[in-house]
Amino acid sequence: MGKNTFGNTIGQKILYFVIALPGFFLLLNNYPYLAVSSMLIVLLIGIFFLFFKRAFSRDHLDVLKILSFLYAYFVFSYFISGQPINNFFSYNFLKNDGNFFFCYILFFALCVPYFNYKKVALYYFNILFITFSLGALIGLFGYFSQKIPILFKQWGESYYKGAFSFLNFAHNATGSVFAMVCIFLLVFSLMEQKRKYRILYISLLLISLSGLLLTRSRGSYISFSVGALIVLWLYFKSIKKFFLTVLAMIVVSVPLVFLTGAYKRILLIFQFSENNNTWRFVLWERAFYLFKKSPIFGIGFGRFNDINFHGYNIDLSFEKLHFFSGYPGIISFYTEPNYIFNTAHAHNSYLQFLSETGIVGLGVLLLFWIICFKKIFKGYVQTEDIITKKIFLANIGAIVTLFVLAFTENYFSATTVMMCVSMVTSLSLGIYWQERNK
Repeated sequence: MGKNTFGNTIGQKILYFVIALPGFFLLLNNYPYLAVSSMLIVLLIGIFFLFFKRAFSRDHLDVLKILSFLYAYFVFSYFISGQPINNFFSYNFLKNDGNFFFCYILFFALCVPYFNYKKVALYYFNILFITFSLGALIGLFGYFSQKIPILFKQWGESYYKGAFSFLNFAHNATGSVFAMVCIFLLVFSLMEQKRKYRILYISLLLISLSGLLLTRSRGSYISFSVGALIVLWLYFKSIKKFFLTVLAMIVVSVPLVFLTGAYKRILLIFQFSENNNTWRFVLWERAFYLFKKSPIFGIGFGRFNDINFHGYNIDLSFEKLHFFSGYPGIISFYTEPNYIFNTAHAHNSYLQFLSETGIVGLGVLLLFWIICFKKIFKGYVQTEDIITKKIFLANIGAIVTLFVLAFTENYFSATTVMMCVSMVTSLSLGIYWQERNK
């Protein structure tokens, strides 16, 4: 590993803190300028050091080629579906329909190896652990005292029955990043060698798990559970230890589930007639309908929520709807001058990208994540350094969690959770590169 451009020790610490700064703002997306500013600062620092280093991490380059293709492909898909250039650069588009472009920017921002990736990763994890533990404690206080109503979304007669969102726009956004942080804390609890720190991580895990349960995000519950199972299996590699630990986690979690009232939301997972569940089925049906009419390239990036299905039968053809141009069943695009910028989506990343960008768009996106996963998993298996192994396993758990989350919401383009996963994955790629080049 070459010598860092930033040689001064104090200067390094300041630099590392600034790079890890976006971790402070994952619970504050009601104030998006904070997260946006912090990420743009990281990007500008990366561009600045590019002039000195004139080099990229090879493992970043491998995935950035695919990501660059995705950016170009989605831009092409946007314009070929008849959307104007002024909308593309508007705040409302970039915040809602086009937030994909912002979600993955940290892969570009951190590809220049001007710093120690491992140290920055530890800074970032510590920021997350402190921020989310304090956030969960505040949420618990608000839940039991029925104070601080601004932190809860109204779901009934009082916010006491509501969903914990802290200062995020949606409770699902809060739940998704709490699921990620709980995965990280689980890994650190398992792999910490010093007893006092292990106790600390376990305590923070229980606190953050309480925060996750308060969010009432069922998709986040499921994704954390699956991610945790993968982490435990990879760590123990023993059926006996795996099942004993899973049983211990269930025993510890049951009181928290009842204490926070989350059991009611968990029971609703299995009630397919529940309103949120039935509405998802409707949206999935619409998305799949659009995919079937334009399976190769989709109907156009950012177009799913522009289509008004009200009053139309899903079985009607494109010709009768008069919405699309092209060759239905092969290639067709939604070209009506109807542009809606809101948070509506298919509530499923796979169907969202299939409907808007087709097999090509979703296929390349999945290829991107598969290559990231493959590199990090290889690093996890090969490295002997316990800290590096810890970071890699945390990232593996995060990617698995993201893939499960993507079945219930459009999380591949959800800025809040993608800020977290992009940061951890990009840092892990840098660590993998630095470890191989020592």
